[in-house]
Amino acid sequence: MQTAPWQGHTGHLQTGPSKWWAWGLAIFMCIQVFFTLIGTLISAIIPYDLFLDDWDVEEPGEYPANGTSEEQDDWNFTKEEWDSYVAITAMMEDLDEMKPLQIWSGIIGSMIGMVAIVMLFQQNPSGFKAAYAWLGIYTIAGVWMQYRMQSTMNELYSNMHVEETAWMSMQTGLSIGSTMVCNTLLLMIIIMCSMKSQDKGEVEESGFHRQPVQPTEQHGPQP
Repeated sequence: MQTAPWQGHTGHLQTGPSKWWAWGLAIFMCIQVFFTLIGTLISAIIPYDLFLDDWDVEEPGEYPANGTSEEQDDWNFTKEEWDSYVAITAMMEDLDEMKPLQIWSGIIGSMIGMVAIVMLFQQNPSGFKAAYAWLGIYTIAGVWMQYRMQSTMNELYSNMHVEETAWMSMQTGLSIGSTMVCNTLLLMIIIMCSMKSQDKGEVEESGFHRQPVQPTEQHGPQP
């Protein structure tokens, strides 16, 4: 007796982990690395002082104590505009000092990210280690840049004679905290993808796969 064509064997079907655990992470990293490279290129090409070229302002000079009220009002307006120009110029200089760090961290992080992407598409387990290194550089550089940026903004407010408030300190904490939270979630995603890609568990077959029926011995005269 022959077995029915739909009958097979039972037990467990040995299957490997889904390739999309590594491929999905690689695709996500491709997007992140692309935008990082775009931001690094813009930062390297466009100077920060370019925004100040069209700002035409002159130093107000001495206060016209003996001048008319109109002259004194004009001096106050010019002095306020000049103070803003000096404060923003100082901020741009601070940002320009941070540019090498931003460029080199973007380049090194992107290179490590591209190595991780290639290894992940090749299903190389070491690709997840490279992804951890990429995330570490990305996090450290991001936190440092956020801290320097907020410090520069606080200095700008101080130069513009704006009193420091609790909101400024809170804003610094929120900016750094948001970076840490986002990168922590990304770390958990990488860990999950790494664990799932190493899962060698057994998957049971569906009910359409059944134990093959052994042919029974036939007794009696054969036709």
